[in-house]
Amino acid sequence: MKIVSMTGIALAMALLAGCAGVTTAVQTHGGLPVASRTNGGASHAQEATAYRLVRTPAQQALSDDPPYEAMLRDGLAKYGFVQRDDGAKYLVSVAWATRPDDIGVGSADCAHDCLPSTGPAFPWFGQTYLHELTLRFFSLPDGNAVYKVTTVKRDRHADAQQALPYLVSGALARLPYGDAPQWRVKLDGKAAAGALPAVVSVAPVER
Repeated sequence: MKIVSMTGIALAMALLAGCAGVTTAVQTHGGLPVASRTNGGASHAQEATAYRLVRTPAQQALSDDPPYEAMLRDGLAKYGFVQRDDGAKYLVSVAWATRPDDIGVGSADCAHDCLPSTGPAFPWFGQTYLHELTLRFFSLPDGNAVYKVTTVKRDRHADAQQALPYLVSGALARLPYGDAPQWRVKLDGKAAAGALPAVVSVAPVER
């Protein structure tokens, strides 16, 4: 009988995970006017969905632009949203974090129920992490919170930036999401550097 090394097993599991795609859990609250995908759209449509991206004091203190901003601009532009300070209809804020999977529960309540397991929970397979991105839309000029979407990805990578394209793509797979508060989004596991992964499927989580 042949004995298969643990290294070989781990490598095989990593290869299988790469082929299987990536799943993110999404939770939403509130709503926006239904947006349609566009290649730029008419100028009046862009004015109706102009937004301004706001940063927290910690984000403002960074020497470089937060890495998610360019991805968000690209993702929102597909729905006719344009980043513009003058005449903005919405303020958009971003929260982004990574933590070990065994520390508390994220703001996406379905993170543990909606996301698939990353494999056997043996210590030699490594720590699992939850990566979380939250977008909040505030209407102008009143400043009311109108839409919130949180997306969570579980994996075995401590590097938060590795998960970022999947989080942004999951958050913007639909804009806005429909009536169901929780969703499961499957994404293509292979994406070019800096590009948003393609959406494979979007399905509400049945309770």
